Amino acid sequence: MEDKIQTFRQPLVTATGIILGFILNFAASFVKAENDSSDLNAYFIGVCILIGISCLIIVLARILKMNYPNQMAEKYYQKTLALFILGVSISFLGVLIDMFTNFMMD
Repeated sequence: MEDKIQTFRQPLVTATGIILGFILNFAASFVKAENDSSDLNAYFIGVCILIGISCLIIVLARILKMNYPNQMAEKYYQKTLALFILGVSISFLGVLIDMFTNFMMD
């Protein structure tokens, strides 16, 4: 049985792990910090981070899955890559909004 996504597996796992580490570090500092921003803003940032982390964990589960449909490997990988980009983008949006509100408050 040929593993068609083997060459893509290690780089995607590494990138996902590193980005998850950064996002979880941001989330830990965001929760502990006292901000003057509104509750709605804080909830929006929290939801962005939560959705982003969820997408990236799903990416890890999909890319590490060994019994994916081999006949549809390219489509499977493209969906996994789209989830990766979505997770990174949504997380980045939350971080960017937090940075912007902190910059505007000072």
